[in-house]
Amino acid sequence: MDRSMVIASSPRSTEKGHAETGAATAYVVEAVTEAFFQSADYAALHARSKATAFQHPLWLQALHKHLAPSRGAQGVTLVGRPGPGEPPCFVLPMITRKLSGVTILESADLGVSDYAAPVVDSVWWERQHDHNAVRACVAAALPSHDILRVKPIRDEHLALWQAFVPGSTKTLGFSAHASALLAPVEHWREEALTDSFARYLARKRKRFFKTEGAKFVVVHGEHAIARAMERLAQLREGRFEQDVIAAPAARAFYSAVAQSGAQAGFARIYALELGGDAIGYTFCLSFGGRLHYLLIGCDYQTHGRHSPGLLLYDGMIGDWIEAGGEIFDFTIGDEPFKADFGTVATPLHVLTHTPTVRGAIALTAMRWRERWREASAATTTTPFARRQTSGEDSG
Repeated sequence: MDRSMVIASSPRSTEKGHAETGAATAYVVEAVTEAFFQSADYAALHARSKATAFQHPLWLQALHKHLAPSRGAQGVTLVGRPGPGEPPCFVLPMITRKLSGVTILESADLGVSDYAAPVVDSVWWERQHDHNAVRACVAAALPSHDILRVKPIRDEHLALWQAFVPGSTKTLGFSAHASALLAPVEHWREEALTDSFARYLARKRKRFFKTEGAKFVVVHGEHAIARAMERLAQLREGRFEQDVIAAPAARAFYSAVAQSGAQAGFARIYALELGGDAIGYTFCLSFGGRLHYLLIGCDYQTHGRHSPGLLLYDGMIGDWIEAGGEIFDFTIGDEPFKADFGTVATPLHVLTHTPTVRGAIALTAMRWRERWREASAATTTTPFARRQTSGEDSG
């Protein structure tokens, strides 16, 4: 993508592709390549922002390297600075791709990023009062498109997105689910679980872990992590229609995040072992006191009687509490088992804008297809739901 820059201090002083400074404060917005996610500037900005794990440098580096090329997507990374030569104050990680001749500009999602958030210096943003000036600069730097789409957006990021880009918002038909944690784990179980489910889970734990060679472990080491991610994908084969990890590019993406993330303390891979063999794996992201559970793969055919999914969830929560974690995030998808773990639902939103007639027609058609899919599905069947469902009656 060609690098471009727009400099302005008010909506009136900005024209697309034209650099012009105002009298007081000059906001600089430039479109850069995805190499920016490897920079110290971006890492520092992300650390001082209220963005999520899905804007983490390692996540976005792997997404652009492995996943975007396979989906025909090109990066559109907008970097904002309070003035020429100053450190970045915001970044909008986006992509563009063509579907049936329609150009879609969207958040860097591609079916794997659960939360879309702008990466904004919180201190800088609190001092901003002229959001129209910032939005005008962003609009001038955006590439031409038929549809602008940002999703899924949590409540706390919705106003930020609306300050940066135009569009109307709609609440999506599925939510995110997370459980607030308390130490020690016994205390959390007393507060979060119903008495009946707590007893059921305790029986499962006791029966499983009294078996010789039964262990719950965090996977460490390059070779062991590679094997775990390969085996996790194998255990999922044939279980989910349009499984998100079935495509080779998606496997490479998750494996890359697992390897680089484990070294940086950003990714955690768990295994449930019996007799020296793993009977289940999970893949998670850890960021900002939050453990995001993303993928599970278990040998239900051989070991379903042990409810390996439930034991993995319980083990992950216990491990994260011991590590000082504050939130266990089951992320997106309305599977009933999540409520068993004392979760609270968070609504999610989509922001859309259609600057062209072609885009408006295409968006209408897309919405009709979505309604048809929702009407024909008995339960939530988003890619996120297919990614996480454990396949057990109780979770």
